[in-house]
Amino acid sequence: MSSSLNPLLEIGLLSPHEIATVIQSGSDLAIVMDETGKILGLSFSNSELQSKMFQSWVGQSWEDTVTFESRPKVQSLIQEAKDSGTSRLRQINILVSGGADLPFLCATIHIPSSQRIVAMYRDLREVSLLQQRLIDAQQTIELDYARLRQMETRNRIFFEIASEASVLIDSTNSKILEANSRFVEMMGESIKKIIGKSFLDYPTKNDLLAVQAALGRVSYGSEKIEFNANLNGADLALTAAPFRNANQALILIAMKTIQASDAASANSNQAITLFALENSADAFVVTNLQGKIISTNHAFRKMVMIEKPEQLLHESLEIWLERSTIDLKVMLANLQAERSIKLFATAIRDAFGTYHPVEISASAMTTPKPCIGFSIREVGSRIRPQYQIGEGISRSNEELTQLVGRLPLKEILNETTDLIEELCIKAALDLSRGNRVAASEMLGLSRQSLYIKLRKFGLNDPSKENDLEE
Repeated sequence: MSSSLNPLLEIGLLSPHEIATVIQSGSDLAIVMDETGKILGLSFSNSELQSKMFQSWVGQSWEDTVTFESRPKVQSLIQEAKDSGTSRLRQINILVSGGADLPFLCATIHIPSSQRIVAMYRDLREVSLLQQRLIDAQQTIELDYARLRQMETRNRIFFEIASEASVLIDSTNSKILEANSRFVEMMGESIKKIIGKSFLDYPTKNDLLAVQAALGRVSYGSEKIEFNANLNGADLALTAAPFRNANQALILIAMKTIQASDAASANSNQAITLFALENSADAFVVTNLQGKIISTNHAFRKMVMIEKPEQLLHESLEIWLERSTIDLKVMLANLQAERSIKLFATAIRDAFGTYHPVEISASAMTTPKPCIGFSIREVGSRIRPQYQIGEGISRSNEELTQLVGRLPLKEILNETTDLIEELCIKAALDLSRGNRVAASEMLGLSRQSLYIKLRKFGLNDPSKENDLEE
C-alpha cells in the first residue's frame, strides 16, 4: 500500500480532501489528520457510513471518535506511522451516538512532505456478524455435545447398574457390542472375550433356532418381543428391543433368570394342565392384549397347516380369521367389557386358503401376565347356524307376496330391498354382539349411515343416541 503513495510523496503538499479521495478506493472511510491527531477531512466510499453524520468529526481529536478501549490503539497507530511510515492493521471501535459501536480494521500512513497522517478504515460489521454467528453455533454445538455426553453417561450407568443382565448386539450379525457386569457374571467369561463374540454362541442347541427367529423378527420390526431360552445352562426370560444409532441397527436384550420357585410351580398339576392343552383336540392360542400370538398348541398349528411354533410367534391372530380385523376387533371389544366370550362363530383360514368353520371362546387374564386365551373348536361337521327370520319379518314376507297385482313391480322391489337391508343389519348386529362400530365395518357403511338405517327400521337403542356425536 505504501508503494502506491510514492507519487503522492513526490508531488508534495496535497489538500486533505485530495489525499482522502486517492485513498478511498482502498477503504470504506479515509480520514486525514495532522501529526497531532487532529482530523482535517474525511472521504467515504461507503454511502451507508456517510449517513452516520461523521462530518462532525472534522476539527476533533481522533481519539475522541473511538471507544475508550480503542484509544491506546489509536495512539499506537499514530506513533507507528510517524516512526516507520505505515502502521500495522488494528481493530478499533467507533462511537455512534444512540447506537451500537461500529467495528473497523484500521491502518495509518504518514506523509512527511505534507506532515499529514491518513487513517484508512475497512468496515468489519459483516465479518463481526459472521464471527458472532460462528461463536453462537459453536456454543450451541458444545452445549448439545455436553448434553449428549451427560445422556450417554446416564444411560451407561443405568445399563451397568441394572439388576437384569443386558447386552447390546448388532442386528446384522448378532455380535455383542456391549455387555453389563450381570451378563459377564452369568456367562462366566471376561468382558474382553464377550465383546465381539456372537450372541448366538450362548443359546443351547435346542433353543438356537428359536432365538435366531426371535432376533430376526426384532430386526425387521419396531416392537419389543419377549421369549424364553436357555443360555449357557441358565433358563432365562429375554426381552429384545430394536433401535437405531446413527446408521447402525442395534438390538438391546435384557434377560433375567427364571427363578427355581417359578420352575417348580410349573410342575405337578400345572405341568399336567399345560401338557393337556398342548395335546388337546381343540385348538388353543394365547395372545397379548392386542391379539399377537404368544403361544399355540398342536391342534391350532395343525388347523392352520403350520408346522413350527416359531412361525406363528408374534403374528396377529387376525390373519387367520375369516373376517380378519373385524372378528378380532369384536372379540377384543367384548373381552374388554366382559372379560370373556363364548361360542363366537367365525372361520379359520389355513396357510393354503381353506376356511374351517369354528366357534371361539376366550378369556382375558391380568396375572401373572396380561394375556388372552382363545379356545377354538372346529364345527365343520355341524350344520352352521342360520339366522332365523322373526315372526314380524315372516309377516312382512307374506304381505309382500300379496302385493303382486296390486302395486307395480318397482314398488314391490323397494319393499324387498328394505326387508333385505333389515335382515342384513340384524345379522351384523348379532355377529358383532351389538357392537355398532364393528357392524358398520361388516356392512361397509359409515357409522352415521348405519344409525340412520337403525332409526328407519326401529332398531336403534335410545341409550346410544349420543354415539353419533362421538
